[in-house]
Amino acid sequence: MSRRPDWEANHAAAASELREGESIVALFPALSPTDDRGSGLVPALLIPVILAADRWHWRRTAQRLARQSRFPLTPRMAMALTERRLLIWATGRRWSVGPFIGFVTLDRVVQADVLTVGSGWRTVRVDLANEPAVRLKVPGDLAEDLAAFLSGQFAADDEA
Repeated sequence: MSRRPDWEANHAAAASELREGESIVALFPALSPTDDRGSGLVPALLIPVILAADRWHWRRTAQRLARQSRFPLTPRMAMALTERRLLIWATGRRWSVGPFIGFVTLDRVVQADVLTVGSGWRTVRVDLANEPAVRLKVPGDLAEDLAAFLSGQFAADDEA
């Protein structure tokens, strides 16, 4: 049995939330960034407690940011980008699509910028029209295209 995510099954599950005339442009994993609180040496017996506390803090931070920005967030997400909306699911192990948590219409997005460089997970800041900005970590090979699409520049470049 493969330990890789089954994106074909995720794509089929995501298709159930599409409206008439919508199609999936991209389906990808995303993370809500955590606060960098530093590191240090700790006794080995405390590591499980610290990991549990960090996971609890990560979940609570995502919930707080989701309430403030009205942008559905969980610590680990699968996102489907369509021509009109960004659909968001919580994910389970191996990035399997879990419960649908909501969507954001693209007309709420003012601009998106890639804040980091590299080929791993990259941070994308999504500026919303009337709510605080949201930061997401997405795979590095997708970050630039996602930011361009959310900013409305991707379609303009294709037509030129």
